[in-house]
Amino acid sequence: MENINTKYQRDVSRNKTVTASRNHEMIDFRKFFILLKKNILWILLFFIISSLSVFIYIRYTNVKFQSYAELKLNKRSEASVFGFNPMSEESSNLNTLSGEVELIRSKLFLKQVIKKLPLDVTYEVIGRFKNEERYKFIPFEVKYEEGCAPKHTKFFVKVIDHQKFKISFNPEEGNWQNGVFNQDFVLAGCNYQLQKTEGFFDGETLSFYINSEESLLDYIGSNLAVAPENLNANTIKMTFADYNIYKVQSIVEAISELYIEYSREQKNKANQLKIEFLNDQLKQTENVLAGYEIFIEEFTIENKTTNPSNDINRLIGEIVKMDSILYGFRFQLNELNKVRGIIHADSIELEQINASLLPDNVYRLFDELIELNTSLQMAKMRYKSNSQIISETQQRKDLLLDRVIQMIDSKITDLKERSTTIIDRKRSLENSFRTLPGKNNELNQKMRFYSLYEELYLSLMQKKTEFEIAQAGTLAEVVILTPANLPKSPIGPSRNILYLGAFAISLVLSFIFIMVRYLIYDEINSLSELERITHLPIIGSISRLKSSIARKSGVIVFERPRSQISEAFRTLRTGLNFMGINEGKNIISISSSTSGEGKTFVAVNLAAILSLSNKRTIILDLDMRKPRAQYAFNVGSNDEGISAILSGGANWQDCVLKTQNENLHFIPSGLIPPNPAELLESGYFDQLLMDLKQKYDVILLDTPPIGLVSDGIIALKKSDHSIFVVRADYSKRSFIKDLHRSIELNGIRNISIVYNAAKKGNNGYGYYQDYYNDNGSKSLSTLKRIFNI
Repeated sequence: MENINTKYQRDVSRNKTVTASRNHEMIDFRKFFILLKKNILWILLFFIISSLSVFIYIRYTNVKFQSYAELKLNKRSEASVFGFNPMSEESSNLNTLSGEVELIRSKLFLKQVIKKLPLDVTYEVIGRFKNEERYKFIPFEVKYEEGCAPKHTKFFVKVIDHQKFKISFNPEEGNWQNGVFNQDFVLAGCNYQLQKTEGFFDGETLSFYINSEESLLDYIGSNLAVAPENLNANTIKMTFADYNIYKVQSIVEAISELYIEYSREQKNKANQLKIEFLNDQLKQTENVLAGYEIFIEEFTIENKTTNPSNDINRLIGEIVKMDSILYGFRFQLNELNKVRGIIHADSIELEQINASLLPDNVYRLFDELIELNTSLQMAKMRYKSNSQIISETQQRKDLLLDRVIQMIDSKITDLKERSTTIIDRKRSLENSFRTLPGKNNELNQKMRFYSLYEELYLSLMQKKTEFEIAQAGTLAEVVILTPANLPKSPIGPSRNILYLGAFAISLVLSFIFIMVRYLIYDEINSLSELERITHLPIIGSISRLKSSIARKSGVIVFERPRSQISEAFRTLRTGLNFMGINEGKNIISISSSTSGEGKTFVAVNLAAILSLSNKRTIILDLDMRKPRAQYAFNVGSNDEGISAILSGGANWQDCVLKTQNENLHFIPSGLIPPNPAELLESGYFDQLLMDLKQKYDVILLDTPPIGLVSDGIIALKKSDHSIFVVRADYSKRSFIKDLHRSIELNGIRNISIVYNAAKKGNNGYGYYQDYYNDNGSKSLSTLKRIFNI
């Protein structure tokens, strides 16, 4: 038996605004999965459409291949080429590699690639679903007249046999022109020739078109990717993607080879420029050295010296020597003057005379003079002053003195002349000495620059020799680490990625679709959702009844007393007992917001279950506009009923109908009146209720929907307890808001809710299940439940 979780009591004074706000913030996962189940066909349709789109795309799209190559750059800084060490590097490895990448991607370089490869004509084999480009294995090559053949115009060629073919611009119009292989033909005013190749084949329709240089540059540039691979290792990776494996390999291979060749040429060009620069520098250096050599030669001729420093030292020595000679001459003159004074003083003594300064003959005369002077003194001592010997000796002395004086004077004169000569010489030397330092500095400066230029000249000659040797054996600064490969597997379109993407897109679309349905879905689909949006007590939940059983059945409680729905109504009866039905509150009205929510179904079965508990029960069909209760009791005639009683045309006792249970009676609605609301507000209705209370324990009022007419509100006000029926997946959330508003406006008390047609869930509510087996296929029922049919 199903254990139904019923809320018997609620705190009616709960803050409704806070509750509603909190409820709107919650996500009802049960509702989400219910919507997911109901829209499973749409979700499957999303997946089918996505998968089919991927299949069609793959079917009509050529696969793409990619070839790559890795190059290593052995470039080094050129800052120290001439032996100068820079303070810092101006470019890093990244800058170097980036420059090489831009070089490879430049149009100037790619033009060389285009010239090297046969890319001017594109050949395609016409297929049933897609065309296949042919690169190497083509049946013929197109030779065309340059400047005349149209660019990007597709030519269609139908190979007939090994000799003949047909060609056309518009094969659909049937304008074919016959041609012969290896022979010229004219088409649209231009000369063409199709030359057969070794890979010739027939029986196929091909097409070709002539590419322009700009289109080829755009084509290669858009499919070529060049990027630094490893900055530390100075490596570059080149990749090229296209639909032909041989084409991508050829293009990458051509780019690698041209880049190596370009690198070698650039290096040779650089060496050649360096050699030319060195030659210019050598010529300039030679001219400068020649100028310095001419200067040195003229300097030597003019100054009669090649080493002014040595001349300065020599002049200094000569000047010192001249000074020494002059000093000697002055000394000799002083001594000779001294001797002359001694001679005049007649006090000649050899001790007073520096004999080294006198000539030998003068010195001998001094000896004679001294002897004569001695003899004269002796004679004066012996003889008289006037004696002849004294006179002769004196005469001889005077003659000798004159002779000595003459010789001394002659010596003095000679010394003076020689001193004058030495002085003049010294002055000449001093004048020469004054000019030599300037000339020496000038010569030293020139010699210093001469030496520097001489060293520079030798260094330039050495560098020139090195560059000439390097040019003779130039190697490229680029090494191919990984040559261009022939791709074995395509890179796209990837089936797995496409299908995975389609699956992801389908999931996203499905989620968006379900979320949109979730946001716009206003039906109440679960008991938990109903509990969240209302503060009214929910006293019962009735399982959903199969439509096949509902059409055949009248009152389920009577016909299927052991069913799950009968148990649900027994639980509802228990809930009403807790609400005080046994305490005299025996007028129960049953209503809903709109028709189709099952209020009549609940009313008749609740009345039936109450009658089974030995309570005298009567049910009044107050829905005089659209009566339904009479069908549950199989009442054929509906002439006498509520409308007749309230209009005063009949007694209620005459209108009471008996049912299969003696405790359950029924008063139908009667004929449809024009003014049901006025009849309910009349005193007859109040009198009817008072009379029924005297005879019956429970009075059930099957009222009209309160959301459509005002009749139901009148009945609810006259009831001791009201039941509002909410049907799963049918009643709107707005109905509950309208109910709350009606309760507040009309002051209705003691109202509770019954949840009808609840689906089977984890809480035990489900489709109607009983002890009886339904006819039909279980697998079919399961399939219907899966697809929510």
